[in-house]
Amino acid sequence: MLVGQKIGPFEIESELGTGAMGSVYRAILHQDGKADKTVALKVIAFGLSGNEQALARFEREANILKQLRHPNIVRLYATGRHKKTPFFAMEYVAGQSLDKIMAERTSGPVGRAPFTWEEVVELGKPLCAALQHAHDKGIIHRDLKPSNLMMSNEGIIKLTDFGIAKDVDVTALTRANNTIGTAAYMSPEQCKGEMHLTGKSDIYSLGVVFYELLTGRKPFVAESSVDMFMLHVQGEFIRPARLKPEIPIWLDTLVVQMMEKKPEHRPRDAAMVGQVLDEIAEKMAAGASAGGDLAGARAVDRRKLAGKEDRAAARAIRAGSRRKKLNKRHRPIYSRNWFVALACLLLLGGISWFVWEAGFAPPSADSLLKTIDETKEPIDQKALVARYLKHYGSQDDDATKKVKGLDRRLKVDERVTVLLNRYRVERLRNRPEDDDDPDAYKKTMAALTLENDGDLPAARKEWSELVEKYGKEATESNALWGWHAQRKLDDFRQKEVQIGELVRELEKFRQDDTDPIFDDDVKARVAIAIRIEELEDFALAKDRWNQVAENLKGDAAKRPDYVLSRGHAHRLQNHVATLKDAPERQKLITLHLANAKSLLANSLPAKQTNGRNLLRDIRDAYAGERGAIGNLVEEAKSLLAKNPGQ
Repeated sequence: MLVGQKIGPFEIESELGTGAMGSVYRAILHQDGKADKTVALKVIAFGLSGNEQALARFEREANILKQLRHPNIVRLYATGRHKKTPFFAMEYVAGQSLDKIMAERTSGPVGRAPFTWEEVVELGKPLCAALQHAHDKGIIHRDLKPSNLMMSNEGIIKLTDFGIAKDVDVTALTRANNTIGTAAYMSPEQCKGEMHLTGKSDIYSLGVVFYELLTGRKPFVAESSVDMFMLHVQGEFIRPARLKPEIPIWLDTLVVQMMEKKPEHRPRDAAMVGQVLDEIAEKMAAGASAGGDLAGARAVDRRKLAGKEDRAAARAIRAGSRRKKLNKRHRPIYSRNWFVALACLLLLGGISWFVWEAGFAPPSADSLLKTIDETKEPIDQKALVARYLKHYGSQDDDATKKVKGLDRRLKVDERVTVLLNRYRVERLRNRPEDDDDPDAYKKTMAALTLENDGDLPAARKEWSELVEKYGKEATESNALWGWHAQRKLDDFRQKEVQIGELVRELEKFRQDDTDPIFDDDVKARVAIAIRIEELEDFALAKDRWNQVAENLKGDAAKRPDYVLSRGHAHRLQNHVATLKDAPERQKLITLHLANAKSLLANSLPAKQTNGRNLLRDIRDAYAGERGAIGNLVEEAKSLLAKNPGQ
């Protein structure tokens, strides 16, 4: 127990939970001597601090959380080590996990469902959005269950515990044919130990969660994990609506589809599940239920939709409806259904007008624009932009055009991330999604390969052809291919401009006769590569460009810099005939030193400045060298010390 202790800037208040991998604590972040924020601090079990596989899994969870920025996924704040024990700080969610809420709600009458179908629909929609966000980044949760779903005190659902999540962009830490997850919620492919899981595995697990929330029971019950695995792979379960007839037929069908044995029979992705949940909410606005649907269906449809129990329930509902029709003839007019409905509509209209006028009308365009300008997080911006366009998108003023431009940029940003994540996984690279344009997808992946190879002229050609073909498509889904390609071309141009600015900056240092100094590490490395090229040591320059690229590899935000560096390294292949080995390099540096000495001996100040700049280039380009080249570097330093300039 670490309660009362400090780990770095975090003071531990209480233990929230513990498991085989470690413990989670409620802690306070102290900054500048003041309590700043409450966090959930996860610390690896002390007995595992020397276990390489456990450490790798723990660090991988932090790396996965680092990639996820969604309002319904717990956020990562910081990582660190305390006495060689790793930890990371996450968003603290004040609330309860769904398993605890279920336990409280089902402690009363036997057979009571823990959640109404309306609640399941409402919490399911943001949960699907969170899952889609993770899947778009190539991350499969693999352990969806009620205890990993937190409901905050404000009613916001949060997806937690990515401890065994799999980033399909990296090699799994578990061996093939191993099963990981909680048996009652695992997909058939997990139970069979399949190595390559997709987002559809999470969809199955989410279907099991929905089933339990709706009915108060799990679809399968077994005495051992092995028996549970067999049930997931081969077993049949009772449809939710047979246990709870009030469940709408559409929701009942959705849950059953999510729990199909074969992944290809499940919904396409989490976004589709969320869309269906939206449609169910709309369809049920009139209060239909699974039993009611069966009651009003044709006989042939009822045979398809229900078994004996369903038909019995349907007959009872129809009988009740007939009795109501017989009785209503003798009821006074003010108690008739049509009169009550009309009165309710009129009352509702009055209330709606009052509520609208009382402040529930959409915010003004100006206030929304101000909020958008002040918001920095892309996820929050996206929601605000969608809200603005919903209410004011038909306007043709400059402000609306600006918001539409931002909407396009945010969508392209998201497309850049998704496509790059898919490219990094070989089995996804050559497999477009069902709704992708196969030709555009294939050409995009080919262009990304050319970028990685450093063949920028060929990559630029591919991107230009995509812009020409798709850039002006009427449908947004098609136009996005062109917009994404245009972003790539813009990145090329921007980086070329930045290289030109860096060359001019180096020239300014030389004119001022001072050492080139850069605060930005990437900029400093690129500047060294440029200076080595100017010394005509192309072999070393190529190595330096590749080193810059290697340091940027895997950082999506730095992708344009990575591509530029690979391009410069590739370009230097044209100088193979003049590449220098160690003896040739020594000869080259000796010639540069002789030239520098000659310039220093000149009476003109400008020539002397050029000599000192040449000595600086030798000193910085070959810093750290030993042997004969190291001696030449020391000679350059000595000459600079004797000729300091102004």
